[in-house]
Amino acid sequence: MTQSTLETLASHAIARPNLATGGPTPSRALRIRPASLAEMPAIADLVRSSADWYRPIVDDKDMTEHDVGPAWAEKNFRRRDFYLGLVDDEPVGTLSLQYFGSHAYLGYIYLDIEHVGQGHGQTLMRFAERVARERGMADMVLIAHPEATWAKRAYLKYGFEIIETDRERVLAWEGGALVPYYEEGFELYRYALDIRGSEVPS
Repeated sequence: MTQSTLETLASHAIARPNLATGGPTPSRALRIRPASLAEMPAIADLVRSSADWYRPIVDDKDMTEHDVGPAWAEKNFRRRDFYLGLVDDEPVGTLSLQYFGSHAYLGYIYLDIEHVGQGHGQTLMRFAERVARERGMADMVLIAHPEATWAKRAYLKYGFEIIETDRERVLAWEGGALVPYYEEGFELYRYALDIRGSEVPS
């Protein structure tokens, strides 16, 4: 995908105001763009902001994927496409995408906990869908812990379906593509793009 295409997608990735629900106003719109290596510390801060939410539910050995540091930032920038969501130039959210065959994998989709509940998570997922469709992907997939209810609600609301809960089947998906990213107890979600038409939601 060209930089100009990404810039076009980013220009549409703006959270619209929702006066009925108290959603973000135009001056507080979420704008999403590709992240640079220099911005990875800010992305690590966003991931860490909810680490305490995960600490009671994830396996101790998997906390390094939530309570992240400089080594995590450098390693993951090399293997994922990161995007940064900003409100008034302040980083408030991030997502990452990788591609396994015809599948777009959302490895990270995080908001600063101070900005949860403002519709930004749905905006991040709409942006991910735009990018995935532009690349001709058949679906988007992700893994999540069943007790991370805040994340589970958001994914199901968007239209993801839980397709695997068994550990061995999650690990075997697409020939083991998720083995390097799996965390104990996590379930596999899928959002089909091929059966939802070619139009990307705005």
